Amino acid sequence: MNLKKNHLFTFKSSWDVLFVALLVAGLALRLTYCFLLTPYTTDLMRNIGFGKAFPIYGFALYDMTAFDLSPWPCQFLWHNYHYTYPPMTLLLFSVISAISTSLAFGKIILTLFDVLGAWIIGKASGDRWLGLLYWLNPISIWYTSREGQFEGYVIFWTVLALWALMKKKPWAYGLIGIAVQTKLFPMFLGLVFVQRMSWKKPKRLACELGWGVVSFLPSVAAHFFGGYPQHLMEKQYVPPVNPLSWIIDDPTRFVHFPMPLIYTHLFLSIGFLFFCVYGIKRTQCVIPWVAPIVFVIMVRSSQMAQFWYFMMLPAFCLPIEDKTLRRILFVWCAAFGVVSIYSIFIGPVGYQNPPDVMFLLSKVFWGF
Repeated sequence: MNLKKNHLFTFKSSWDVLFVALLVAGLALRLTYCFLLTPYTTDLMRNIGFGKAFPIYGFALYDMTAFDLSPWPCQFLWHNYHYTYPPMTLLLFSVISAISTSLAFGKIILTLFDVLGAWIIGKASGDRWLGLLYWLNPISIWYTSREGQFEGYVIFWTVLALWALMKKKPWAYGLIGIAVQTKLFPMFLGLVFVQRMSWKKPKRLACELGWGVVSFLPSVAAHFFGGYPQHLMEKQYVPPVNPLSWIIDDPTRFVHFPMPLIYTHLFLSIGFLFFCVYGIKRTQCVIPWVAPIVFVIMVRSSQMAQFWYFMMLPAFCLPIEDKTLRRILFVWCAAFGVVSIYSIFIGPVGYQNPPDVMFLLSKVFWGF
């Protein structure tokens, strides 16, 4: 009797075993983090609070501060600041909070966006290891699954738009429009999308432009029915804090962080920029390299930036077509997570939430 082999649990090589092992290890760590308190940030509770209020106030929330959401516990943190994230982010948290206001649930949903983003990166590049490198990026592991930052949601729409662009789909311009309305960072890919527009095909060009225009309807609604983006443009709408600044001789910027980590991040940034210049010379192509170069320079030059912003960098490196260079860049993107690596293997470092804030987070962790 001939029996067909069941290949469901067989591996072609030891590389397959390694791939699956790393995939599962990343999943296990991320799921563990989803059920732990957030030691560095409180943004998730704030976002869920505004999301919970959206069915009541709609886009009028953009004219409100956290204090206006009393008696909900999100009123106590950043209470005098308006909500400034774009409308697609507000809509995301309105859906999440409609299901559950648990911080654990919010982190699970945001981690699922990282799952989708990693899968899309692997499919779009034809390189499963690239998707794994994103999945195991320590910045993503820590700041998505532990802290509940929503950059993974931004990356999902960004890489989905890039994948559609690679397939020459006109609705790619609608997807990048949605991505920009989750957070403004995807704008750095503007040249990539402009370069690939159908300039010699008027009908197709009109279709691409149409998708792009229609995609901004959420922002139009937020503008007419609320204060978006007026408050975003206000001077110092958030404190001028940037531990990633080029200005390393100002100790007030880095008072909470060990200087070896700050110097390491600085040298990684300088090396990354030089490597990008080498990549331009090697590939004889400039436009795909603009986004990662401008992003690194901008983040370090900005008055306000955070370590988790570098979670976006792999998405900006995806348009680079040279497989070897792209893999090196993705590894480099992971290396930018020096603070995350330290946090994962040693423990939280630098500024941390004070005890009263941690107490508040513990009280609302399962919902409010």
